[in-house]
Amino acid sequence: MNSLNEAVDWIISKGLTDYQEALTKMESRVEDIIAGKENETVWLLEHPDVYTAGTSADFRDLKEPNKFPVVATNRGGQFTYHGPGQRVVYAMIKLKRFDYDIRKYVHFLEELVIKTLKDFDITSHRWKEAIGVWTYKISSPRSTDHLDQYKIASIGVRVRRKVAFHGLAINIAPNIKNFEGITPCGIKNAKVTSVFDQGVETSMANFDYFLKANFNALLNCYAD
Repeated sequence: MNSLNEAVDWIISKGLTDYQEALTKMESRVEDIIAGKENETVWLLEHPDVYTAGTSADFRDLKEPNKFPVVATNRGGQFTYHGPGQRVVYAMIKLKRFDYDIRKYVHFLEELVIKTLKDFDITSHRWKEAIGVWTYKISSPRSTDHLDQYKIASIGVRVRRKVAFHGLAINIAPNIKNFEGITPCGIKNAKVTSVFDQGVETSMANFDYFLKANFNALLNCYAD
């Protein structure tokens, strides 16, 4: 039976946190969670401009290698961009909450984004062609054609000794042009959007409020 009474700590960092520094801190925190020294943790932050390569990355998808620093990381997935205006969610969560099923956990992360975006009147969805959360450009007709799909959130997860870490990157109001230096998800001509580009202006703190509320509600739901 899943333990619903275990605390999850929330950390919100102000300003920009260097990507490599964040990785080091996250790795340390995960080791402490494994050892029972710390609670599971959700860490909300923003990074300076950086391209990161997941374990499935193809460096042919790095179209502008000199645009920003490039960091290889141990999360799953391919190339992505992090930068100001993007809410990065590092979730360090024990997989026992999800019956040790990584697919169930990824589904939870997707649902977390979908429900939170719905609070801002943005309709989003999963897409069978690629992991993450997708939507349609507000000016585009609803279509199943992949060229009409716009990515609004990326997911990359790693598991160590039954603790999942890394997590989400949700585009609130980043500079979308910065994604042009990579092929997002390895999908040629992939398009990217943000909460702002969908016609919604919100502060990061306001978005965090709804994100946390949905996280807590869904965590209990998935553990049932």
